[in-house]
Amino acid sequence: GWAIERKEGKADGKCLIEALDAILPPSRPTDKPLRLPLQ
Repeated sequence: GWAIERKEGKADGKCLIEALDAILPPSRPTDKPLRLPLQ
């Protein structure tokens, strides 16, 4: 991660890769037939 300190205060966070790894993908209903959104 990263951390920075300014006169307004401190801030820290994750790197982009760490943030993407922390995202949990939504669970897909695998027991249902495949539905494709058509536009």
